[in-house]
Amino acid sequence: MHSSINFKPLESIGIIGVGKIGGSLLARLSASKEFYLTASDPRKERLELFAEEYNVKTTPANEEAAKEGDLLIIAVKPWDVIPVLEEVSPVIEGTQKAVVSVAAGVPISAIAGSLPEGIAVLRVMPNVCAVVGLGTAVVAANIPGQSYLSAVTNIFRHVGDVIELPEPLFDAATALHASGPAYVALFADALVQAGVREGIPREVAIRLVNGTIGGTAALLKERAAYQIRDEVTTPGGTTAAAFAAMEKAGFAAAVYDGVEAAAARARRLVG
Repeated sequence: MHSSINFKPLESIGIIGVGKIGGSLLARLSASKEFYLTASDPRKERLELFAEEYNVKTTPANEEAAKEGDLLIIAVKPWDVIPVLEEVSPVIEGTQKAVVSVAAGVPISAIAGSLPEGIAVLRVMPNVCAVVGLGTAVVAANIPGQSYLSAVTNIFRHVGDVIELPEPLFDAATALHASGPAYVALFADALVQAGVREGIPREVAIRLVNGTIGGTAALLKERAAYQIRDEVTTPGGTTAAAFAAMEKAGFAAAVYDGVEAAAARARRLVG
């Protein structure tokens, strides 16, 4: 991995797309009061929400968001990234603006190829936990974008942890952490259903499972997963019996296959 050079502060940010990720980032950055923010989106109700609740400048015109921001964050669906970039490219030409995409499956080369030559381009892959400020994200940059790595990392730390990662690993990271909250939710729902099958009232099962997952997440910040597993597993006990049944059903193999399938899909999202 390379380190950032010549730290460039970014005071004005344009965000195109205010869905879950773009909207979460916009809300957190607004609360920090560190940036001048402009947001664009085709949905009038989303723009009204951020204008009224967060006092953010909003516009239906992507070109205006691109014009206002020293940094432009593209937070649209993967298949919309290139059309949006082609739309705003004339506004960016001849400027020192940096462009960040948070879309899965769209490589830096494709992003840079839709912009004027020499523009700083960065990719950030966050996850939906950004909504509660507990997200994780990976970041990579082209050569011109390396000087913006520190600034962009600091911006995305408003919604969680940020790790620099080589771009060839982005599709795997997308499968692991961007899709990860859905895997955890799937497991949580299965635990709830299992509790209900054993006679526990659903509302009680939900509280037990949510508390268990939240507490385990806190423990994972202090020790490795295998350590927690070994602490809970008594030889011949209930957890050991559960593990034997889950292994027989192919639990770990299903997780491996799922992440592999998600990574393969990320590689085919665009193009």
